[in-house]
Amino acid sequence: MKNLLLATDLAAESDRAFEQAISLAAMLKSRLHIVHVCPPYPAGQTALDLKKSAEDAIRGYLESFSAASSLKVVITVLAAREIYAEIIEQAERTNVGLIVMGMHGKARLLDMFVGTTIERVIRKGIKPVLMVKEKPLGGYENVLVGTDFTGGSKQALQLGAELAPQSHIHLRHYYDIPDTYIGDKISQFAGDVIARQAHQRLVKFAKENSVVLKKFGVDPQRFEYRSGQGAAYPTLVEEAVALKADLIAIGTHSHPSLLPNKIGGTARQILTNPPCDVLVAKGL
Repeated sequence: MKNLLLATDLAAESDRAFEQAISLAAMLKSRLHIVHVCPPYPAGQTALDLKKSAEDAIRGYLESFSAASSLKVVITVLAAREIYAEIIEQAERTNVGLIVMGMHGKARLLDMFVGTTIERVIRKGIKPVLMVKEKPLGGYENVLVGTDFTGGSKQALQLGAELAPQSHIHLRHYYDIPDTYIGDKISQFAGDVIARQAHQRLVKFAKENSVVLKKFGVDPQRFEYRSGQGAAYPTLVEEAVALKADLIAIGTHSHPSLLPNKIGGTARQILTNPPCDVLVAKGL
């Protein structure tokens, strides 16, 4: 991962995303691109005034973190009406491996999360996005990865390993058994078949990705996987709380043109009110 992009609005919560982006860039030895997109310039202020003010604020943030002194940092401040579109364009232009953004204060209600800049960057872009909620207290220690065996969840697992190779990585797959399968012996047998097939697919998925995890230095003793019955969103969140996970890694739709107005039910719900930081990948 040669390039990381931190997209910041310089709001009060920005220090958390700043610190996490700096920490990851230092660990990965990546170039850190910091982009701030101003709204159209208000009357009475020039482009140079706003640009200098934003650049000074960014440099002030950087100076407050000692780890930033050894980084290669590129600062970009510009104005655009569609802020999310400029962030996506900057990410593609600089070929970043990850976009880091802070969780917006209002992203705690579903109807308020939809339409935020980070929601649009995730929904309309193709780059993986790390949404930072908590103040970093060191590297991630417990990474919970939810998988549905798609390319997005495969990339989520691999990125989680790359960002936190010393962590415990917990891989989970949840499945539903239709109500019609519950009751008589035949239905119970069908439910057992669904459960067994889900576990077999998970074992295969874990084995297929074990080589990549090893490449990133993940200790096999710190990687475990389990399947279980339950709705994906509430079960994954409950598991994150029980494990004291500090990062949830999930995949979403593989290409924005397939479902341009959706992120995906589970990903969208987790991003709206996450228990910790969230990494979203599309598997491209």
